[in-house]
Amino acid sequence: MRVYKRKSERATQSQEVYELAAAEVLENKCSIRKASQTFGLCHVSLYRYIKKKKNNERLRVGYVKPRQVFTAEEEDKIASYLLKCADIYFGLLPIEVRKLAHQCGVQLSAKNIPPSWHQNNMAGTDWFQNFMRRNSHLSLRTPEATSLSRATSFNKTNVNSFFEIYQRLLQKYQFNASRIWNIDETGVTTVQKPKKIVAARGQKQIGAITSAERGTLVTLACASNAAGNFIPPMFVFPKLKYSEMFIRGGPPDCIGAGNSSGWMTEKEFLIFMDHFIKHAKPTKEEPVLLLLDNHSSHVNIGVVEKAKENNVIMLSFPPHCSHNLQPLDVGVYGPFKNYTNRAQTAWMHNNPGKTMTIYDIPSIVKESLPLALNPTNIMSGFKASGLWPLNADIFQDSDFAPSYVTDRPDPTQEPDDVNVTDNISLNLENPELLDSVPEVDISTTEIISQIETANEPTPSCSGLQKTFSPSKIRPLPKAPPRKTNTNSRRKRKSTVLTDTPEKEALLKEYEEKMKKKQKKDDKIKGKGKGKGKGKAKGKSTNNKTGVGRAKKKILCSDSESEAEEWYCLVCGEAYTDTNKEDWIECIICKMWAHVGCVTGDIISFICINCNSDED
Repeated sequence: MRVYKRKSERATQSQEVYELAAAEVLENKCSIRKASQTFGLCHVSLYRYIKKKKNNERLRVGYVKPRQVFTAEEEDKIASYLLKCADIYFGLLPIEVRKLAHQCGVQLSAKNIPPSWHQNNMAGTDWFQNFMRRNSHLSLRTPEATSLSRATSFNKTNVNSFFEIYQRLLQKYQFNASRIWNIDETGVTTVQKPKKIVAARGQKQIGAITSAERGTLVTLACASNAAGNFIPPMFVFPKLKYSEMFIRGGPPDCIGAGNSSGWMTEKEFLIFMDHFIKHAKPTKEEPVLLLLDNHSSHVNIGVVEKAKENNVIMLSFPPHCSHNLQPLDVGVYGPFKNYTNRAQTAWMHNNPGKTMTIYDIPSIVKESLPLALNPTNIMSGFKASGLWPLNADIFQDSDFAPSYVTDRPDPTQEPDDVNVTDNISLNLENPELLDSVPEVDISTTEIISQIETANEPTPSCSGLQKTFSPSKIRPLPKAPPRKTNTNSRRKRKSTVLTDTPEKEALLKEYEEKMKKKQKKDDKIKGKGKGKGKGKAKGKSTNNKTGVGRAKKKILCSDSESEAEEWYCLVCGEAYTDTNKEDWIECIICKMWAHVGCVTGDIISFICINCNSDED
């Protein structure tokens, strides 16, 4: 019966045909047999339809499905609920859909629930397969992992705030496409991710040669403008002693630097700013607008002062929104990863038995970067992000749907200040009205399930069918109220970094940081007197969880002390600024991050750069 095919066309006529035939009989006094012959209907079926129509009974045509648990309207509501769950990134697994079907059937007191549903507390696999066939617009998909920070921070409030500042700068300085620049970094490792190859069908496992099990990261910094032009890139190597020999064979006029981690820091970014100013040539009459993220290497007093002195206006994106707003992320780095993987695979084939090192990266980037960093991709990235040509309404409500789950009021408000009934009655089209926490950068909109049912009357036993909604049985996920943040770290937001108030705030932040560092250095010198050179480490790593303090190799002497700094992979904050927080180490690149900044499994933590979207 699962694969039964109809062998006749009986009971396939629509209700509109029956209505026309009934009107012909009732209004034009035509006989039932003649009308049935004219419209191709069974005369008995037409007789029963007209009889029900005269008695004002429920009209229905076609075969009745006596074993179907839910009506078509009820299944439509279940399908709509499943789509909403997927839109907010909390989609249901097939087994969860089957459990939801059983709960809905019990709530509706459906007559045709099979006994196996009650025994297993879920619907059967046959029902799920037939449900998916009846709703062809649904399908089983493998979702892409998306961090909680990206899902919650990319909301209408943050995006509108950014575009308001961006439009104000465009009107004030009259920037054209060649004067709007974007700077961003990406990582290139010495171990490529193999692409699909041709192999024998049915073989369970196919192998491909890579340079090693764990790669070494080299940071690549690029800058491009809305006109499709770009400047030579910069490499940051994980080497304390940098040599110009590292970039031999790299792209023309590229530059390089080195540090202990291979990540971009304030020192390396200042070098890149000099490189950028040399090629962009901003003047007082024609300043340039520089769009960049809120990484700590970008947002500091040294970079801001250099930019302001050289007529560079810096505008930062909202935190965790670069995947949709940053042109290089949107249009360039995705193709660049694919071209780099191909070039690395070709290098492995051309150099059998050799191990790829960080010194081979520049020559590989020289081959792959021009293919991705071309005018078409660059301008497409600016267009897709709405930056040029300016389109502040390029993102739809569906793009902001994942942020609905974390819509919460400000915990610093008094309870009397928060009107719950007003929040429930607000419309989704005005989520900015709920933005009570601009510093946290999280959108505040009402629960979708409450919106669906707020205007509905209280269901009674007789009216349960009319008010049926899966969101009442299984409410959509909702985050609990925010806890008061005790962390001293400053929350970033979209702002003009070269404005005087922001510059003064960065200066104050820098002064406080230097005071803490000076106190720590004095303490280390006091302990190290008379002991020569030694080593000190932070809190040891917990073997069970992998959580611990980042290692600090500090060389102490009577005359000087040098510290090897570590930075959080997520927020970019230095270890010396947050020595009260626990850190966790990536098992692949051996870099560190705050435990509070990462999500998912902390026992075998893999950072976002090692688990990047190279596909």
